Amino acid sequence: MKKIVSSFAAAALIATSGLANEIEIGDPYLIAGAAIEMVDEFDMGVALVVGGGAPVMDLGEGSLVAEAELTYSVMAPSYDYNFGFYGGKGSVEATFMTLGAYAGYQLDLDNQFFVKPRLGLIYRSVDYDVSAYSGSDSEIGLALGVQGGMKLNEQMDVVVGFNLVDGADIMHLTGGIQYRF
Repeated sequence: MKKIVSSFAAAALIATSGLANEIEIGDPYLIAGAAIEMVDEFDMGVALVVGGGAPVMDLGEGSLVAEAELTYSVMAPSYDYNFGFYGGKGSVEATFMTLGAYAGYQLDLDNQFFVKPRLGLIYRSVDYDVSAYSGSDSEIGLALGVQGGMKLNEQMDVVVGFNLVDGADIMHLTGGIQYRF
């Protein structure tokens, strides 16, 4: 599974950088950071975030961008349960992995700040441990989000974002660095 995910992520990154070189609209970029994972009824977790993208079309005031993004839980969200009178006390720990392909519209607000709403198709996988039982589940759904950023210099930006993953009640509040080539 890890080889498939790594291959898909590398292919998506190469594809988006190839589009930017062919159309010559903008420079490809990489993003690395962390996300606070918020899952319904669970304590918050932390995920690593890596991704990349490139502008593929100039649209007046902004640009259409294509992006790929991978998130993986490094501090898994957890949930403690207690069924009271009936017994049944324990905890659930869930490790999430998401891999998404996004289209976004990056609008430069001025020379230093930008905003980027985005919509994507996302693969979500979860491995869970419930006291003495473990399992996994996966599905494909939609993700909706928005990112904003501040340019630090010609090649680097600080970015923050919020993503809502369809079908899994997962929200990611992200922060990181974006590096343009």
